[in-house]
Amino acid sequence: MAGAEVSATAKPFFVLPQRLSEDLLVSALEEAQRLQMDDHEDEADWLPAYETYVMEKATMDTLDQGLRSAVIALEQAALPLVQKAYDCPTCVSCTGFVRRYLPQERMRVPPHFDITAYATIILPLSPPQNYTGGFFVQPTAHVDSRRFVPLGLGDLVVHDFTLNHGIEVLHGGRYSLILWISETLEACHGSHTPWHAQRARDGDAVAQHLLGMMFSHGNGAPQDDLRALEWTLLAATNGLANAQFSAGTMYFEGKGAPVDYNRSFYWYEKAAEQGDASAQIIVARMYWEGLGSPADSELAAYWYRLGSLQAAKGVALSGPQWLLYS
Repeated sequence: MAGAEVSATAKPFFVLPQRLSEDLLVSALEEAQRLQMDDHEDEADWLPAYETYVMEKATMDTLDQGLRSAVIALEQAALPLVQKAYDCPTCVSCTGFVRRYLPQERMRVPPHFDITAYATIILPLSPPQNYTGGFFVQPTAHVDSRRFVPLGLGDLVVHDFTLNHGIEVLHGGRYSLILWISETLEACHGSHTPWHAQRARDGDAVAQHLLGMMFSHGNGAPQDDLRALEWTLLAATNGLANAQFSAGTMYFEGKGAPVDYNRSFYWYEKAAEQGDASAQIIVARMYWEGLGSPADSELAAYWYRLGSLQAAKGVALSGPQWLLYS
């Protein structure tokens, strides 16, 4: 997993084979398919999430037996590993939710870091023959570093917050059950993420980026665009492409600082040079328009070709819509 998107403090991720029985999975999937899914915006790409929370602040309220049993089995199978492998003996299951990926709804989540989870446990509920693709890791900004992780029936994925990962369902449909793990019960109940702050102060680019996102969205921290930009710039200066893209967008939209197309272009180009497809398309448009840089049709064509090649491989583009699509 060596790559520019990997944190200096990154831990391994794990696949635990066949930890849950087929009968339990069948029952949980049947109940998941009856759930009313919420279409609130996902912070990874601001598209409808199609998910339902089944555990909040370490509490399950009204939950049918099949899903309740799956959550309990998931905890028993993976939480001890989280506590040991990630040096977190006080870690607890805090948030649980079911997600679905269906044609005409949502088929992907772009590469991202889990903002408010110390660690994450993922259980595909759908049999592997029901879909192709699924969970992937992507250690750099370029799609060619993406690797799908084969998961059989009852297999689990366990990873910490430093893993750049996503979902891409190529065909079929997929339901999954996810648990977000908190460092302590107190942090869970207070919706706090104290594990990011010290790492960020110590120079960890992923933790800095996540703090920036938390301040930007008011998720786990007070909404504060100025502090969001400060942490984002630290992560961007430390070379994290995700943060460089975010810095470009913040300067473009005037979040945390006045609109500055020159600085926006500077950071978008840094992300583009690392292989970020969205940044490549945006840099092409900015060169074409002479926005933040002198107009240059040849460079515009060059960057557009690179971004388009990745988009043709299924990369979901994100960023200011005017720059991407108009």
